[in-house]
Amino acid sequence: MTIALLAAMITVSTTALAQRDWVNTGALTPGATANYRFAEANELSITVTLLGPVQRPGRYEISHTIDLVNLFALAGGWNETADLADIRISRVSDATHPGPRFQFQVDLESAADESPGSLELQDGDIVFVGKTTPVTVPLVLSIVGTAATVAMAIGWYTVMNR
Repeated sequence: MTIALLAAMITVSTTALAQRDWVNTGALTPGATANYRFAEANELSITVTLLGPVQRPGRYEISHTIDLVNLFALAGGWNETADLADIRISRVSDATHPGPRFQFQVDLESAADESPGSLELQDGDIVFVGKTTPVTVPLVLSIVGTAATVAMAIGWYTVMNR
């Protein structure tokens, strides 16, 4: 299937507020919900939900052949705060997993080490992408400043108690 054909099959439905913003700005309002469809009408499809720091979080109706990596591609990729080593999938339980749902973790930073089955998606999956704290210059300066202040206080205490 070509990318052009796949793009032609996309339908986006959103809440009324998000719909207005989508039309006016091309972006969804933070907190708005969106539904995406990436499957042909007569094709077996599954529904998964993608949450966390990704470009287009929401509910996806996708072809059963789309795996986790391709879901991220359809969602426009992840944001700079996404922790690709902390991706959790909540899945409807089966005979081997008691309870209503079970959860497992996938590390896309080491995707070569993941088994192919761990990247497959199933109907009803909820994919949570973890979030990291980006290292910024102000954060580094804050940490260095705090460490310097503590070091000075220890030095001052040592000098005063001799």
